Amino acid sequence: MASDDSTPDDSDDSVAELLPEDPPQAETDLLPDNPADNLGTDDLVPEPPSVPDTSKKEDEADTELKKQFWSLVLIFNVALFGMSLGLMVAGFRGRWQVGGAIFLAGAFAFLRGWRQYQSVTSDDE
Repeated sequence: MASDDSTPDDSDDSVAELLPEDPPQAETDLLPDNPADNLGTDDLVPEPPSVPDTSKKEDEADTELKKQFWSLVLIFNVALFGMSLGLMVAGFRGRWQVGGAIFLAGAFAFLRGWRQYQSVTSDDE
């Protein structure tokens, strides 16, 4: 060790002055207050909402109505896909014949779905 190096002095208490006297008390002072302490009685606490029982068979829809619904969902999904894809192929790729044919297939699916929707809703009335 060189002669100009100083050795640490063990009697230096500067670190001890920075530490709190009672660390657990200092930590408890930093904890947030319990919000339940300010509520008072338990009468003010509302009851949680109840969830209705949906497992009963009487709430289910008719099987024919389910079949019509899902067929309409499928037809309108095909229509939306065909019309949007047709426009994108024609607009972005410049392939007007292919894009136009896909768009027309989607438009036909939309018209078919609209007619089927009209027939389903007119039966209910």
